[in-house]
Amino acid sequence: MSHQKNVTAVIINFQTFDLTHRAIKSFRRYYPEIPLLLIDNGSKDDSTFNFEMLVKASTTPTELIINKKNVHHGPAMHQAIERTSSEYLLFVDSDCEIRKGGFVELMLSLLSGSDQNYVVGKKVYMNNRGFDVYKNDGDAIEYIRPICMLLKREIYLKLPKFEKHGTPCLGNMKEAVRQGYRLIDFPIEKYIIHQGRGTTSRFGYHLGWKGRWNYLMNKLGL
Repeated sequence: MSHQKNVTAVIINFQTFDLTHRAIKSFRRYYPEIPLLLIDNGSKDDSTFNFEMLVKASTTPTELIINKKNVHHGPAMHQAIERTSSEYLLFVDSDCEIRKGGFVELMLSLLSGSDQNYVVGKKVYMNNRGFDVYKNDGDAIEYIRPICMLLKREIYLKLPKFEKHGTPCLGNMKEAVRQGYRLIDFPIEKYIIHQGRGTTSRFGYHLGWKGRWNYLMNKLGL
């Protein structure tokens, strides 16, 4: 599909080279020509060395950014958007494995259907603190999980930045909906296997006291 030339894929790693390498290989199996931006988010293990060797040996369009410290997932996603000028960005979690091709083409088709279409991926609903709720709950906020999502860069730049948070896209997407942009649900689970918490199960969220406070307030219903 011609629009693929306007896509940059992004995978962010923090000390899980084994998972990220699997994600890269599975993505390249179906999409060898889409530019791929890898961001190592301040890993203290051998991830950076392994990525440097991987990129050096790569025959596909692959770029590597090495952050000296862990800026966290949301800010690293914003970093990727600032780094590229592509019309569309495809974010793929490091603990994903692509099992079937064709999803990028379908997601692009959905986004290009209207100027108001902003992001496509697995839609869920969150409360203001970033915890899952039912669609019909009074404070439900539409949210596309950044597990494997495609967005329009031009619209993103008009909205709040992705942030250091357990749900890093929440403020951005809440404002997007307020401004009339559309978040489009897509059955990405038909195309990928998502291990879930691949990085956080090993290292946690590192959100500090604010994260713990947010969790407590949500448990109290506040």
